[in-house]
Amino acid sequence: MKKTNEVYNFSFHHLIRGIILIGFMLLLFKLLLTGNITLLIAPKMIRFLYFTLFVLLILGVLLIIRGTSDHKHSYHCDCDGNHSYPTSTGKSLFLYLLFVIPISTGFLFANNVLDSSVAMNRTIKLGSNSQDTNQIKTVKNNNKPEKLDSTNDKNKTNSTSNTNDYLDNQPEPLTVKEYDNLKNDMLKSKIINITDQLYVPMMSIIQDNLPSMIGKTVSTKGFVYREKNFMQNQIIVARFGISCCVADASVYGIMASGNIAALPKDKWVQVTGLIGQTQYDGGTIPMIKIKQISKIAAPKQPYVFDVGVKID
Repeated sequence: MKKTNEVYNFSFHHLIRGIILIGFMLLLFKLLLTGNITLLIAPKMIRFLYFTLFVLLILGVLLIIRGTSDHKHSYHCDCDGNHSYPTSTGKSLFLYLLFVIPISTGFLFANNVLDSSVAMNRTIKLGSNSQDTNQIKTVKNNNKPEKLDSTNDKNKTNSTSNTNDYLDNQPEPLTVKEYDNLKNDMLKSKIINITDQLYVPMMSIIQDNLPSMIGKTVSTKGFVYREKNFMQNQIIVARFGISCCVADASVYGIMASGNIAALPKDKWVQVTGLIGQTQYDGGTIPMIKIKQISKIAAPKQPYVFDVGVKID
């Protein structure tokens, strides 16, 4: 009789563990189906998620079949380790709630976008020089590079579609030639529209060539963030940039000044103004002297990506 009870307990654990794996699989599938998965991981990681879904489904189904089967199995692995299942209802409940609660909350609650409460604990990269030669991503490129023109009217038309494209694809790293063309276009243009697709390299170019950028008109969007030592007329128009997932998110942005004391934190805004410079935290950084500011809805893809520069 004792042996029968042990088999029953083992079958119960297999059944619960199989259901938990299927639960995780369904949660990931829901995030993929809604497009909200890009609020948690970079699009380039989604290809690995498909494999994860397949593995979770297979393992979950096998455990459920094993848990509902009347066939008696041997559960000894013939190793020196001491493997055991929870021996009491309390231990079992505690163990499985550690997995059931995250799955349940994932289905019941809306996804949260990173905001100022997270940014205050991260280093703010104001005009971050992420394209410097020590940080260039070296990637082999066998494809013909696409011509970039980021400061003309074409980009103004495509800026909205670029944001929507992030739901499916992550921008490819720029080639050295593309990066140089982008820099030359920005240096020649009097009006610079910072797009989502090229956000980080464009911000870096402004920082690296700040004396040549002063006086140009620039337009950018982001959420309102304030450091504790800011004056009331100062904000950072900020964006979160991710490489793999939100755990490694960095905060990028550009300082702006104007009649903005009433703007609440985390409000998304579109800012247009003249590029100037100011001293902050011991360094010279770009600053927008606001000429026009408008409140906007948060984009479907609120994050940007540091695409880097690849060497052919």
